[in-house]
Amino acid sequence: MDNWFTILAAAIVIGSAVYGFARGFGRELRHLSSQLIHMIVIGIAIWIAWIASQHALDTVHHLTPNSLPLWLTRILSAWQKSPRIGNLIVFFVIYLILSNIMYGIIRPMYAMIPVKMPTIPNVFSRFMGSVMGALVGVLRVAVLGAIAFIATEYLAVPFLQHATAKSQPYQILRTHIYQRWLQPLVVRELPVLAQGALQPIAQNIALFAVPTSVDGSETGVLVIPKPVAEKAHQITKGISSPEAKAYALYEWEIHNITYNWKKYDDYVDHGRWDAQTPLQTLETKKGVCADFALLYADFAHASGLTVRIDEGLAGTASSYGSHAWNEVYLPQQHKWILVDTTWGSEQDAWFNVPAQQFDQTHETQRVITIYAQ
Repeated sequence: MDNWFTILAAAIVIGSAVYGFARGFGRELRHLSSQLIHMIVIGIAIWIAWIASQHALDTVHHLTPNSLPLWLTRILSAWQKSPRIGNLIVFFVIYLILSNIMYGIIRPMYAMIPVKMPTIPNVFSRFMGSVMGALVGVLRVAVLGAIAFIATEYLAVPFLQHATAKSQPYQILRTHIYQRWLQPLVVRELPVLAQGALQPIAQNIALFAVPTSVDGSETGVLVIPKPVAEKAHQITKGISSPEAKAYALYEWEIHNITYNWKKYDDYVDHGRWDAQTPLQTLETKKGVCADFALLYADFAHASGLTVRIDEGLAGTASSYGSHAWNEVYLPQQHKWILVDTTWGSEQDAWFNVPAQQFDQTHETQRVITIYAQ
């Protein structure tokens, strides 16, 4: 059943409406008021956590030796390396504080709502109770959708990804609510390295140069380690479309490889570049942008795709520097599509990005093309 998420959402709304009919208007009005307060508190806590996160990360980027107490510097550095955990801790602290304050002020007010309203006929009370119950059901579906959003954006849950993709109600909530208001809680700045950090990238590509003509010209043959090739074949098994293959590889990588902030700090703070191969990236499940791009190139080539590794500059409002990403050629459409798995691991929105939009944050300086065999 492909559309089970929509069916579940409808069942929740209908069930809540039936329950509200049985309880009556007064009880359901109390319950709806409580749920609305709960949602408002969550929204405020998300907003405050996002503001706190932005200030904390900005402080980390501008730290100078001995500018802050050592204990505070360690907390901010830990926040940078595990931003989602830091954001969630702030969210829960703010939520607990606000919920106690809000409920302390407002609970006595909605507690004054009588359970039974003698001026309202019983039939009308039950009808209005069903309406209130349906509204409570909608709020419950919104919370369920928020949980699904976090799971599909930041964890590899294929059956849930498939179901939510087929669900029109979820897609509406995702577009208009979750991406705008919930995403800042669980996503951090999009990472780039200091300029010049990607100079060794070409040295990390396992290319064997072999003579191809009498004049001595050479062409590169990309050597894919067997575990990397086997993983690529496993990910793309049963998929024939080049774009679908490219997307499957993108989805696996963004949900299974995490950004290595220690490696980032080693280079930015100490000038030490810790080179690693795509096989090491696959084994450790960690890397920076160069490692993401190299592993994706190996995956794509092993899957029979023509792929590029693009090196250049990229940036957002909070950071700007050296970066690496990929392009994949779609032979039937005669076009290249842009793929950034590094940024995709932080924000699942960087597959087949329109060039006009992509160019606003990325500037290509060097391209390595690896042709399909």
